[in-house]
Amino acid sequence: MSNAPDIHTIAARRVHGLPDEWQPRIYESIERGLGVMLTGSVPLGFYTRGPRKGAPKFPPRRDMQRVIVTSAEIEQTRWDWERETGWCHRCGGGGQTVKSIGISGTTYRNCPECDGTGAAKHIRECQP
Repeated sequence: MSNAPDIHTIAARRVHGLPDEWQPRIYESIERGLGVMLTGSVPLGFYTRGPRKGAPKFPPRRDMQRVIVTSAEIEQTRWDWERETGWCHRCGGGGQTVKSIGISGTTYRNCPECDGTGAAKHIRECQP
């Protein structure tokens, strides 16, 4: 699996000039499919002990930043990012997407957008 951020995070960073370390914690859909509101921040550090050891530590929700990204901004970012990186926007170039999450763990499947290649669709169509 790829550690690339999802397209909503990339769009929020580009549109609002957020730093590359900024991460969303809460995704909320705006009514009628107009966009997404992301609530997040730059992590304060990492947990050093306990069950969350190594996970990023975030400030309280009241101190997090809220940003709105419209559907048009997400679509434009999707095209720009694929053109710049050559990777599929859905799987981030890893070729796998989540199929299900359950008590027995997470299962994955080949990305339906790139057929598991990790390459952006427009790049695959240009190859012989």
